[in-house]
Amino acid sequence: MPKLFLALLLLATTLAGCSAPPPRQELEGARSLVARAYAIGAEQLAGAPYRAAQEALRQGELDIAQGEYPRARSSFALAEHHAREAIRQTEQERLRREEERLAREAAERQALVPAAPTPAPAPSRSRPAAPSAAAPARPAAPAAAPAVALVPAPPRVSTYDVRHGDTLWLIAARPEVYGDPLLWPLLYKANRDQIKDPRQVFLGQTLDIPRNVSQEERDEVRAQALQSEIFPVDPALRKTLSSP
Repeated sequence: MPKLFLALLLLATTLAGCSAPPPRQELEGARSLVARAYAIGAEQLAGAPYRAAQEALRQGELDIAQGEYPRARSSFALAEHHAREAIRQTEQERLRREEERLAREAAERQALVPAAPTPAPAPSRSRPAAPSAAAPARPAAPAAAPAVALVPAPPRVSTYDVRHGDTLWLIAARPEVYGDPLLWPLLYKANRDQIKDPRQVFLGQTLDIPRNVSQEERDEVRAQALQSEIFPVDPALRKTLSSP
């Protein structure tokens, strides 16, 4: 079955030919996500994934200029993947800093509250108590900072409504689907009744998302996707995508 499935993928590649138009929608989607990451401070707070997103975006623009449209789609999908990760890391880092600020302010406010004096012991009736220095008051523990909830991961979905500019690669990369673009063949295999060319999905289609997929099946599908020419993976990007 895996060999037959791979043969079907290669056949779809041959039938599709090289007449695909330039991936302008993918370009705009990648630019939009990278710009959003920049706007929230990812360049300073999530430098590594943000720089990776910028580099993949630049590579995709170069691919378009050279007429390498399939490779450009792969680059733009990778740019979106890294930009989403940069956005996630930036939001978490901003929340962490906010928690630290609230804790620090709470400690500073507590330090300004004067400590209650320790009452002197009652004098003994038999003999006067010897004078002694009052024990220093123990400072109260700082108040706990209000909890700030982290942004939860989006819930996994069992179906997905195709949006403007989507591809199977981009859909598989979405965090609520698989969070891994190399699992796009799972979507193709599960929706063969409505997808004739894996390069093309259409606005308004509702795709089934297979969920009962073993790790062995995932590894096999990822290996197939790395070898497929439907969404070619640039050799320079293989190392990044090879680790699940």
